[in-house]
Amino acid sequence: MGYYINISNRDWAFVFIFGLVFGGFLGAFISLISGLADSILKGFITGTVFGLCIFLFSFLLINSSNKYLLKSFPQRFWTPLSLIVSFLSGSLGAITAYSIVRPLKLIGDMIPMDVALLGSCLIGLLTAVIGYLLYTIVVFRKKEMDLEKSVIESRLKALEYQINPHYLFNSLNVIAELVYVDRDMAEEAIIKLSKFLREVIEEDSLVSLERELDIVNNYLFIQTVRFPDIKVHCNIDTSLLKQTIPKLTLQILVENAIKHGVKSKGNIWIDVFQEKDYLIINVSDDGKDFKGVKEGVGLRNLKTRLSLLYEGDIMWGRKEGITVFTVRIKKSEKYTDN
Repeated sequence: MGYYINISNRDWAFVFIFGLVFGGFLGAFISLISGLADSILKGFITGTVFGLCIFLFSFLLINSSNKYLLKSFPQRFWTPLSLIVSFLSGSLGAITAYSIVRPLKLIGDMIPMDVALLGSCLIGLLTAVIGYLLYTIVVFRKKEMDLEKSVIESRLKALEYQINPHYLFNSLNVIAELVYVDRDMAEEAIIKLSKFLREVIEEDSLVSLERELDIVNNYLFIQTVRFPDIKVHCNIDTSLLKQTIPKLTLQILVENAIKHGVKSKGNIWIDVFQEKDYLIINVSDDGKDFKGVKEGVGLRNLKTRLSLLYEGDIMWGRKEGITVFTVRIKKSEKYTDN
């Protein structure tokens, strides 16, 4: 697998500042050791101009290479092409800077053109070497991240497949009874169960909040047929529907509210909203038989998946006859389903 350096705007801003400061001080230092103490300011200005020009060419050429050039060639050519682009960034930037400082009678006017061209080539070689080192680091880190991701995904799949088989048995029993009572509802129940199971066995470990709500709706259809006295109330911030969460996060909480809370009669409230940088999921119920919460397989698995993928956690408590389970998930652009 090939990789190319994809630099964010924030990283470019850092490179810009570093290039100006480093170039300026390097120019001043060269002036000082060359015995041109009276030209230290000129050396600083010259170095700053060189840093700015090299940055501008690097910004334009590397971004253009990433967006257009590399994608047009097989991956085996990416490394040599990236080296050429890095060389051109340094050499063209240096030549341009020399062309600017020479008419201004700065230090550049003391350097002959042939020496300036040779120096530009040397600067190009230096930027190519630095670019190659950065590329090597990116490849190493990317492979390490891919390996870590594959390990995490394997662990997540193992956790997801620990589904409570009783739900499947109970659903099939409900459908069997509906066949004799209401064939249309039995058909819809089969469709809902099929959709639910399909989502469960899908490879995705992360799903959008919108998709998770569909999973919960399919799950609840069977449960409300079994227990018609269970009422579910939803209050969802629709601006968060594209935010991704670990699959079955909401479903586990709703299942827990039914199994250990309302059982066959009562109210369940589902609230999803944003609080600062966190997505908050509250699942509450007014079950009367609350005897404390034991962290079973479902909650334990959910807690593990939240810690693997997000700065997230799960908490629970009971107040004034209402049991509340709260999941906090750190919002992130990389975990947004576009």
